[in-house]
Amino acid sequence: MALRTSGSVLVVFLWSVAGLQVKVTGGHQDKTLTCSTTCTLTGNPTYIWYKNEQHLDESTSPQYKDPVSSNNEDGYSCAVKGHEDLHSPSVCVQGQDCNRVNYTKRRICALKGSTVDISCTYGSGYDTVTSSLWFSPKQSARWSGKLIPEDITTDPGYAGRVEYGGEKERGRSTLRITDLREEDSAEYKFIFNTQSSRWGYSFPGTTLTVTDLQVKVTEAGKRTLTCITTCTLTNNPNPTYIWYKNGQNVKEKSSSLYSDYFSDADSYSCAVKGHEGLLAPSVCENCWSVTYNHQRICALKGSRVDISCSYTYPSYHEIKKVFWFTKWSGMDPEDLRSVPGYEGHIEYLGDKKSNCTLRITDLRLSDSAEYRFRLITSGGKSAGSPVSLTVTDVVLEMDPTSVSEEERVTLTCRTKCTLDPITAYSWYKNGQPIPNSNTSSPVYSLFPVSSEDAGRYSCAVEGHDDLPSPEEILTVTYGPKNTSVSVSPFGEIVEGSSVTLTCSSDANPPVEKYTWYKKNVTSPKASGQSYNITNISSEDSGEYYCEARNKIASSNSTALMIIVAGKQTSVMTTAVGIVVVVLVLILGLSGFMWLRKKASKSTSDTRDTADNRQGDSNPVYDNISGMAMTPTATQTAANVDQDDVHNASVHFSRSKNQEVPLYSTVQLPQPQKQDEDVQYADVKFNHPSSATQPAAAQAAEEDPSVLYSTVN
Repeated sequence: MALRTSGSVLVVFLWSVAGLQVKVTGGHQDKTLTCSTTCTLTGNPTYIWYKNEQHLDESTSPQYKDPVSSNNEDGYSCAVKGHEDLHSPSVCVQGQDCNRVNYTKRRICALKGSTVDISCTYGSGYDTVTSSLWFSPKQSARWSGKLIPEDITTDPGYAGRVEYGGEKERGRSTLRITDLREEDSAEYKFIFNTQSSRWGYSFPGTTLTVTDLQVKVTEAGKRTLTCITTCTLTNNPNPTYIWYKNGQNVKEKSSSLYSDYFSDADSYSCAVKGHEGLLAPSVCENCWSVTYNHQRICALKGSRVDISCSYTYPSYHEIKKVFWFTKWSGMDPEDLRSVPGYEGHIEYLGDKKSNCTLRITDLRLSDSAEYRFRLITSGGKSAGSPVSLTVTDVVLEMDPTSVSEEERVTLTCRTKCTLDPITAYSWYKNGQPIPNSNTSSPVYSLFPVSSEDAGRYSCAVEGHDDLPSPEEILTVTYGPKNTSVSVSPFGEIVEGSSVTLTCSSDANPPVEKYTWYKKNVTSPKASGQSYNITNISSEDSGEYYCEARNKIASSNSTALMIIVAGKQTSVMTTAVGIVVVVLVLILGLSGFMWLRKKASKSTSDTRDTADNRQGDSNPVYDNISGMAMTPTATQTAANVDQDDVHNASVHFSRSKNQEVPLYSTVQLPQPQKQDEDVQYADVKFNHPSSATQPAAAQAAEEDPSVLYSTVN
């Protein structure tokens, strides 16, 4: 029922939410749409029409006035203005196949701390549904794209509290939210994507209201207690109420009212049957009370938690004992400080006045329990309602754990319960933080995956980076890469020696087979990671390469040129031999010339005198023997003149009385200036033929000690 006032007139609209329907009448070409209800609406309501979730028209008539689309995929729905969130289910006008999302309930009221299911049915006309998700528009501020909703399972505020159910093959989906909080009150929508469109974004969804229980005290003649909620519980509209006095169950009633004799020293609370752990705060006048800041606490394994608590008791009482407990031993609760395993593990931070805070350090999974505070005074005793503590560890879920390159891996950081607050998640690879990976989402994706992404991954909640999850190992498979060939021994390869070629390649799984090839040879030369060529010959010269193969792919190396040299034709050996021979000749010639110069010293003065009588100061002697120049010498001189090179032809003949062979001393020319021509001395030793030579000259010619030389 909804109320609307207009002046002094109260207009009441009554309708059945389930009864708001679109009726289709008429023939195939002239269909009429009517927005109908199971009861008659009072007043003059305005009807709103939607086509494929888009606002079409508003009219006071329940009939849609414009022509109906003939598109088989189009769906129509209607609503009453002022209550747009309560529109009718979508109707496929031209058939049964059209895009639609119909929610099971438009409004849901649920208790704080309880669990709720939000369901819908959906379908597509002729396209295949490729993906779907639930979202809440109130979270749009954190979306990367303002009009692109993000899956509610990635929202840190819902971490560990939401899951999907339903039957996708039958077009049904359910969003389940556990451990409800007041801030979960919002609208929730379902969308699905096809290859050509996204459906459900702008259509109204299901509105969830989360309420807690309160005890209201009224006094009209006598004191009355009422257990109230801010909305009517959807799943339990007529609940059974349980009443507690000083923490003890005293009555169960179908009515929310409780009337009895009330003592100012007593405290009262209530709960709904089926949710006995979700008690309303206690009320009292002059009574016992224990109040907690949080009824439910989620904490990380290994961390520290403080259960904040305060209490009251009659002022004329004296505190005798205060303690926390989780179990009862016989009739009395057992002080945690005396329970084995809690020594040094818990600390009471409260006092004996009003503070009863409990600290638990180095939390263990076994510490998950319901904790209660107990106080004993000189005039009585009381215990508070339980505080639920859940200790969770951080678990990294990797899907999948083994992939090929270019695929996607999704990492999800999960906890059993929702930590409050969570600002971000931290991600690690091989124990080191992944740069720029902190995110408010518990989901982290690797795409596209490369071989460098393989390793050990973990996650942590920001602020608790010292408490990371156990590591999960990501394996990345890939074909051979960086395939190469190496040769041993390194250097020149000589005929008759042995050579080993080795193939190297990076692959996962490892290379299964190596095959060796020689260019321009069709058949493989060998197999195996190493290829050994013994007693190598020149015929083995050529380009060699290897193929590495695993079950994923294969890869060839670059070709390696092998050149085989002959045994005696080594270039280096030949070069070294030439250098040695030249050095020996130079040294031998220098020594010989020095000895000859020393031997001819005694005759040099005689030659100098003869030179002076000729009146020629030049050290070159011309035609000393008086013989005519031979034709060969003349021709040589003529040729040299043509090249502008200065030549001197010197002839030596032996005197009849000379008993010692005549040797010529040739002096090297002095260095010339760069712009002067280089002078050459052509020294020839000519002897007459044996027919005309004197006997002494012939003897000299036959003497092997005589030097015949041409010096350039």
